[in-house]
Amino acid sequence: YLACRPSRAEGTASSRVQAVAGRGRSIRAMPSSGICGNCEDKSERSVRSVRSMVPPGAEFEVENGTLQDQIRNIGAQTSFIDAVSRKRSATLLFVGSLSGLLGFLFAFVIGVIAGQTEGHTDANGTPFKSGRSYFPSTVSEMVHDPSKPEGKVFFAFCFVGAIMIFESWYPMKLRNAYIGDDAQVWGISWVTLRQFVPAPGMMMLSIITTVPAAKATITDQFCIALHLVGATMLFVGYFVCEAHAIGWGPFKGMLPKGKLIDSTHSVLRRKLCLTGIVFFYTIFLVIQVILCLPVIPEAENDKWGHLPGQDEIVLIDTATWKVKWLKVASYGSEVICGLLLIGSHLIIWHSSEERNYDLPESLAALHSRLNIVATEDDDDDDDDDSEEDEEEIRE
Repeated sequence: YLACRPSRAEGTASSRVQAVAGRGRSIRAMPSSGICGNCEDKSERSVRSVRSMVPPGAEFEVENGTLQDQIRNIGAQTSFIDAVSRKRSATLLFVGSLSGLLGFLFAFVIGVIAGQTEGHTDANGTPFKSGRSYFPSTVSEMVHDPSKPEGKVFFAFCFVGAIMIFESWYPMKLRNAYIGDDAQVWGISWVTLRQFVPAPGMMMLSIITTVPAAKATITDQFCIALHLVGATMLFVGYFVCEAHAIGWGPFKGMLPKGKLIDSTHSVLRRKLCLTGIVFFYTIFLVIQVILCLPVIPEAENDKWGHLPGQDEIVLIDTATWKVKWLKVASYGSEVICGLLLIGSHLIIWHSSEERNYDLPESLAALHSRLNIVATEDDDDDDDDDSEEDEEEIRE
C-alpha cells in the first residue's frame, strides 16, 4: 500500500509511527505477501519514507523478507484470485450445461415412454376410437404438468442449469467468450446481453409452464405468452449473441479480427452448432405453422371437448398417424435444437483455457500482511510470544 499509494499512505503511517515511537517502543515493519511487480522503485522510496518517520532512538527493521519481495508477491496473489474466479466460472458453465442437457434428455425419454405406455384412454378411462396414444408437438406441452415425472425432471434440471450458467458469468470471465464492452447494440454491450438474456430465458421457460392451446383459458394465455418470451430469450437471444461473437453468417466482420480468443477448430464447431440450431428451429417453426393453420382436415386432428363427468375441456380422440408423425417431427426438432444449444455451451467450456488452470497446492496465510506492530522493549513475555507468532508466519 505504501509503495502503490505513497502520497496518501505516508500521512497515516506517519501518525501511527510517531504515536508508537513516542511511547518508547520499537518499530517493526511486517511486510505482507505480495504487491504488483512494477513497484520496486516506489517501494524503496516508501521504505526510506517510513524509516524517516521513526524518531531518533527508536529501532526500525523489515522482517520476513524485503519489502520488494512482498510487493512482487501481491501480483501473484491477485493472479491467484483471478484464476480461482475464472476457473470457477468454467466449472459452473460445465455443470450448468450438463444439467440442462440431462433435463432435455430425461424429459424426452420419459415423455416417449409415457406416450407409449399411457395416454390411450380419455379422462373417463375409455379407450380412444383411433387406438393411438396422444403425443404433444412441443417440449413445452410435454412437460407442462409439474405433477408428472417429465415435468418434475425438466423443471429441476433446467432450472438448476440456468442458475449455474447465470452465476458463472462466463461471457465476462472466459477469454473465448469475452469480446469487450465496446461492441454495443442500442447502448447495451453484447456481453451484457449474453449474460442477462439467455439464462434468465431458460429460467422462465422451466418455471412458467404452458398448456395445450385447445384447453387454455384467458388467464392461461398469459402463461403461454410469457413462456414464449422465455423461449425466445433462450434460443434467439443465445443464437444472436453467439453469432455476433464468432462472426457467423450475416454477423461476419462485425468484430475486429482477433477480438475473440479461441482456436480455429473450436470456432468452427461453434458455427456448426449455430447452423444446426437455425436448421432445426426452422423445421420446428414450419411444422408448428402447419399444425396451427387450418391446412389439415379437422377429422384428422386431435379432438377436444367436454365429456360426461368432466368440468373442463379434455381430449376426446387422438389424431391420425399423418398428423402424429408431424407432431413427432416437431417435437424432435425442438429437442435437437435444445441439445445443440447446450452443446454450444459445452464447446465453449471445452475450449476455454480457464478450465485447465493449475492452482497452487497451498494457500497463503491471511495474517501475513504488511503491518506496523509495536512491542514493549522491557516485556520479555510479549517478546517470546511475538517471536513464536512470527515464526509461524514465516513457516
